Amino acid sequence: MAVANAPRLQQDRITKAAIYAAAGIPEFWIVNLREGVLEVRCGPDRERALYREALTLHGGERIALGELPGATVAVADLLPAPR
Repeated sequence: MAVANAPRLQQDRITKAAIYAAAGIPEFWIVNLREGVLEVRCGPDRERALYREALTLHGGERIALGELPGATVAVADLLPAPR
């Protein structure tokens, strides 16, 4: 999971995502602090070095942990508390 601030967000979305997809990492999360969302990439295409799916989840949502059936995480728990 990468925690992204403004200067690193594009690097995470493009460079790191391509590296992780090429390595076959099944899921890649970006905690986007600028927009207060969780960006999830899944379904890696190793040959093309990209993820087939991109999801954006907000504070009131939960995400299932693919490797732990039945386990979920509240997106709000990954983000800083609202000010």
